[in-house]
Amino acid sequence: MSLGLEKGRSSELIGLGGEHDWQLLHTCPIGQSASIATADRNGLDATYQHASNIRTMRKVHEGILFQMTPDAVSSQHAAKNLMQEEVDIDNIEALVHPHGPALVNLYFRIIHPSFPILHKEVFIEKYNRTYREIVPHLLAAVYALAVRWWAYDADLLLEEKVDEDALVRIASQSVQTAMHHPRLNTIQAGLLLLQRGRDASSADNSWTWSFTASLIGLGQHLGLHLDCIAWAIPDWEKGLRRRLAWALFIQDSFSAMVFGRPCLISMRDWAVAPLQTCDFSENSPDEVAGRDGGGSSSIENGKLLFMELAKLSTITARVLQQLYSVQALATVTEPQQVLALGKPLGNDLADLLKNLPPNLNIENLQQGRLCLSGFFHFALQATTAVLDRRMLWAIQRSPAGVDSQFAQIFRTALRQRAYNLVQLVSQLQPEHMEAFWFFAAGSCGVILGCFLALLRVTSTTLEESDELKGLMNEFEWQLRIKVRMGKWVLYTLARLKTLGWDEWKALEPDFDAIPGDRQRLGALQSNAVDTGDPAHSLLSAKNNESSSVPLQENNSATWLTEELEDLEIPWDLGGT
Repeated sequence: MSLGLEKGRSSELIGLGGEHDWQLLHTCPIGQSASIATADRNGLDATYQHASNIRTMRKVHEGILFQMTPDAVSSQHAAKNLMQEEVDIDNIEALVHPHGPALVNLYFRIIHPSFPILHKEVFIEKYNRTYREIVPHLLAAVYALAVRWWAYDADLLLEEKVDEDALVRIASQSVQTAMHHPRLNTIQAGLLLLQRGRDASSADNSWTWSFTASLIGLGQHLGLHLDCIAWAIPDWEKGLRRRLAWALFIQDSFSAMVFGRPCLISMRDWAVAPLQTCDFSENSPDEVAGRDGGGSSSIENGKLLFMELAKLSTITARVLQQLYSVQALATVTEPQQVLALGKPLGNDLADLLKNLPPNLNIENLQQGRLCLSGFFHFALQATTAVLDRRMLWAIQRSPAGVDSQFAQIFRTALRQRAYNLVQLVSQLQPEHMEAFWFFAAGSCGVILGCFLALLRVTSTTLEESDELKGLMNEFEWQLRIKVRMGKWVLYTLARLKTLGWDEWKALEPDFDAIPGDRQRLGALQSNAVDTGDPAHSLLSAKNNESSSVPLQENNSATWLTEELEDLEIPWDLGGT
């Protein structure tokens, strides 16, 4: 029997450090209503009680106990305290009728393969019987997100699009009510709501961050932070729980990165093992094809993408925790300190890219298929930029200065990064842009734009400044010609303009005011022999168009690894 999706009852993990004492629960249960129900191998309660207003305890593994609460109890409490009205699921269906089945088909064709937080077989089985078997918040969230690909259904293309905003309002209201008796579908609906594109003019960051925190709290409430592999629950629910857990981790890591917040999930309280292919419930034969034969996403590539994103999110979380925590910002200030922490992180990013499955390469396009890998490469570049800028800050602020040879190597590497990220944007094709992109895409674009601007305003030579200005222009141009392909692109452009993009491009660095160490660095760079590095030849000086220099992906993530291994200088990077 399901633990997290049981009809009529919600589950709550009994924390060992909370009000309940584990030993007392075993030796002296508080009345029959609190009796411990030990689950057998199929997840059935040995002392199963489902009568209204009777709470039971369910043991799914040694040391893992859940309190099972009938909805009647939690709903009565919520009604007394909040006077919330239940959402009528028929009202949801009325908004999309008769297009509900087509929208569900679109969802599983395009979104689900790379964001597999639903159990497709269970959802479809219930939906085919009647839409009333799907909880209102999840049904509305699925419909609302699928509307974005309305034109990918041959029949819907000729119909008037349904009211997406109305669906979102209903889903949001219903989720808030469901939080009083949460199930896994509460978190599923919440995550889907968070994936909607953000509007730069009215981005509600406070709601997005606080709602993310609420979902993470609900996940802990439901035990998603624990390893469920040996629990007495159905195998399909084990896989679903693990996928949902990592979806929350991905949401937390990238939310923290783009909002400049601390990660909410601590690795000390995270026991979920890395994802494996057996955690996914579908295979290639289960793919949903479009009726016109095109515009679908590969389930197998979607699995790979989700697993790689989970790996990337753990590195992103470590970058934020080790270099951007309140304590780290106060104590890790010198370049050598940042290097000691940053180099292993950069190496992990490089290894992740080096070992990336070939199907997730940015140039791997298939006829009639959407390419799912665009966001992964974008997020990888953003994480690398966040790592790199921490060292750049340290170099700029170091009162003693840094070794000029090291600084030259570092800035050369950063210039290569800049070319790589602009080249990445230029490589994005309609097959990438039309696929499902996670919520953080627009903000990752802002981070990359700000990284280019930071490199320019800290330039040490006029040549470097001009090259970076050209890269900023090319970055902006590549986004502008793609603005109709993705809502996140408009967010990136609008947000950068609001932050000062035009001013950063117009700003001319004052080289006369550059400190001595940076002047020496500028001289080194000006006198450097041109070795054919694409950093000196990517842009055409005549027409400011980017050339066909190939993207050097390994260089885009490795953090000075090869360069510093060959450089015979002491790890103390202070200037002499």
